[in-house]
Amino acid sequence: MTKKRAAGELAAAALAGLGVTEVFALHGSHLDPLYLACEEFGIRLTDTRHEAAAGHAADAYARASNGKLGVCAVTAGPGFTNCLTAMANAYLDRIPTLFIAGAAPMREAEGNTLQGGFDAVAMARPITKWAHRVGEPDRIVEFVRRAGEIALAGPPGPVFLEIPIDVMFWPTEQAVPNISTWKRPTPPGPTPEAVDAVLAMFRKAERPVIIAGGGAVLSNAGERLRQLAELVGAPVIASQKALGALADDHPYYAGAAAGLAAAAGAGQPADAVLLVGARMGMFLGGAMGAIIPAEAYVAQVECNPEEIGRVRMADLPIVADAAATLDALIAKASGESWAKREDWAALLRSFRGNARKAFADAPKNTKLGAIHPGHAVAAVMDAMPAGTAVIADGGESGNWVGDLVRSAGAGQFLRCGYLGSLGISSGFAIGATRADPSRRVVCFAGDGGVGFNIQEFDTMVRHDLPIVTVILNNAEWGMSRNAQNLLYGKNREAIVALRDTAYHQVAAGFGVESVRIDRYEDLAPAIVEAFASGKPRCLNVITDAEVMHPRTRMMVGDTSGADGVPIPYYANIPQR
Repeated sequence: MTKKRAAGELAAAALAGLGVTEVFALHGSHLDPLYLACEEFGIRLTDTRHEAAAGHAADAYARASNGKLGVCAVTAGPGFTNCLTAMANAYLDRIPTLFIAGAAPMREAEGNTLQGGFDAVAMARPITKWAHRVGEPDRIVEFVRRAGEIALAGPPGPVFLEIPIDVMFWPTEQAVPNISTWKRPTPPGPTPEAVDAVLAMFRKAERPVIIAGGGAVLSNAGERLRQLAELVGAPVIASQKALGALADDHPYYAGAAAGLAAAAGAGQPADAVLLVGARMGMFLGGAMGAIIPAEAYVAQVECNPEEIGRVRMADLPIVADAAATLDALIAKASGESWAKREDWAALLRSFRGNARKAFADAPKNTKLGAIHPGHAVAAVMDAMPAGTAVIADGGESGNWVGDLVRSAGAGQFLRCGYLGSLGISSGFAIGATRADPSRRVVCFAGDGGVGFNIQEFDTMVRHDLPIVTVILNNAEWGMSRNAQNLLYGKNREAIVALRDTAYHQVAAGFGVESVRIDRYEDLAPAIVEAFASGKPRCLNVITDAEVMHPRTRMMVGDTSGADGVPIPYYANIPQR
């Protein structure tokens, strides 16, 4: 007879069948059978100090591993509700994550029980691809496997499983599943006609580009992008989630999408665009047409048909997997000769240094005890080891990092996406470190963002995660203050001031060796020493609040009222 075990232990076996080797969690007795079985099935638990950080870590793990399933397992009640922001973040950015939460016993429903009395599945449903409550112990394996496949297949995204404590602990004689027989679904490829049409577009174009997005990264298509770019002579531009899709020094890698806007400004707009797993919207210029010109022919490869036609209809819509489509294009294009368009690629690459040039002549120490934020971030980028993954958190601070990042590869630059969620940095850094323990990680955070999950320094120490945290401390909510000043004039501010807090002392209290830096000259040596230590480190870098990132003014927009009622971060409301 099969040895009886708690039914919840088989959830760990099902996770192993999905290829899961890492789970991010915070303890709660509701899920003890799952936690205790993880070691048996080759799964490492990384426990954080707050469930939000565990959720963000699972999200980042999926991003940094190029599409492996990120898993977060937390307790009932507040354990679940603390993860809602992480779920929403993964949902808007389409990241394959599985959130598992415990719940009060089903047999005590409506009994005013501990951590019960609300419908977690209903709360999760609007911000997940799929949400379900497991009501039968013998169906745990079935539903864990199904949840994982839903998260990974088609347009990826988060899913949620609630497993009540009585279902989790129920004794079962069910055998451990034979996960060696489990097969992943085959993703859909493009039609031959679509492949021919894309290649015809490249033949005709003078200034074609391939814009890679998160879909290309999550399908691990970096090498395929390189092959296609070299074959057809089309440079690769990366949306935010795909920065580093090609090596930074590759002649056909043109970096961030802002380069296309610069090319248009120089009178050489792209005339043909292949979107590969890249969604149209805020990060590609929205409806303004500055990045993707209205006159350009657009072919869009997207596994989610709901994204076709968002913002503008593609001239050639292709509903297919990014990697499968690239494979088909490479196979067909390999049999002919192509124009190399090296001058066009070089032009786009030439714009990559514009962000540094913009503040190159500004003093590095703008005043006594304060560093120019652009120079501060550049100094860190120049001093850190090659191949370092970069995490960015915050508004102004995130923009400085985004402008100057030297990505270590696809999925190795992580920052808040469409949700615009602050506080993701420590969880993201933890998840990225677990995704590749051999890769070093630097975590940039504004002094506002770092306060959300500052207790995760403890997680870094307990798990010996050599994350270098750089806090850009200007003692304020920088983007918010600047937006208020632009809209209402100087001295019209509300709840945007912070204190020059000794964050290095806070980190030291958790066991992280830390230092305060208020002179530019001290930054590079401190970064070199921090990375050489091989331990968690924290640098509290004092930056000048008077230096506003230029994108803040762009995001706030026209404040004169001539273009309608000004509202920050969105299009102005037209006057009636």
